Amino acid sequence: MHSPFAYNLITKVIEEKAPFYAFEDIETFRKNLLSDKNNLSSITGKETQHPNYGAFLFRMVNFFKCQTILQIGCSTGVMSLYLAFASRTQTECYAFENRPNLLQPAKDFALAHNLNKLYFIEGNYSEQVQNICNSLTKIDLLFINQLPDSLETEKIIRLCEPFVDESTIFIINDIATNKDRRNLWKKMKNHPQSRVSMDLYALGVVFFNKKLPKRHYKVYFNHGKKQNLHKSRRRRLYLIGRRKKSS
Repeated sequence: MHSPFAYNLITKVIEEKAPFYAFEDIETFRKNLLSDKNNLSSITGKETQHPNYGAFLFRMVNFFKCQTILQIGCSTGVMSLYLAFASRTQTECYAFENRPNLLQPAKDFALAHNLNKLYFIEGNYSEQVQNICNSLTKIDLLFINQLPDSLETEKIIRLCEPFVDESTIFIINDIATNKDRRNLWKKMKNHPQSRVSMDLYALGVVFFNKKLPKRHYKVYFNHGKKQNLHKSRRRRLYLIGRRKKSS
């Protein structure tokens, strides 16, 4: 049985399907990027998540009233727009990207839609995060999207740890893609300050609210890609069926 916290999160954020007016504008921006025959179209197609994923990020920011957001690896900026649109007047979103010349279309879109507190920052991740942390008092949401190498990621997390409080949330993309991401997810859900962790298969979410009991959940989330969630279970049933047939 889920706790009230987990139940509300699942029903009001993860499984919520109601649209928001900004979603259409953001997806039009994505389509425009994909339609251009250039480097941005291929990067957007490979690295930008499904609209369901963007809607989830939007609802997380909105539901938990996140005011300070750091996104590591924003690629061409589509998911950054979902984060920033959730609370344009209150949320400060810092979107970091270490590759040059990817963000000008997103900057133009943000300017046209009055996303005045969405800051796209280019350069070395840990150096730029350290510069921003010098002016912060807390971090409400850390979204590790495009993962740099494991040493760089650990350095970023160490820089952010002093700003973790009861309102802080960590979101880690593609937690099962490779060894580095699996290790990072394991460290985060077993972090001494973490309380509730949720494995959504496509991503992992960690909450640091000390009022919550220490729990780990696995919850299905439709992130727009095919998922073999029950492959091992299906294999067991297949073997059982073969035994019955042979006997």
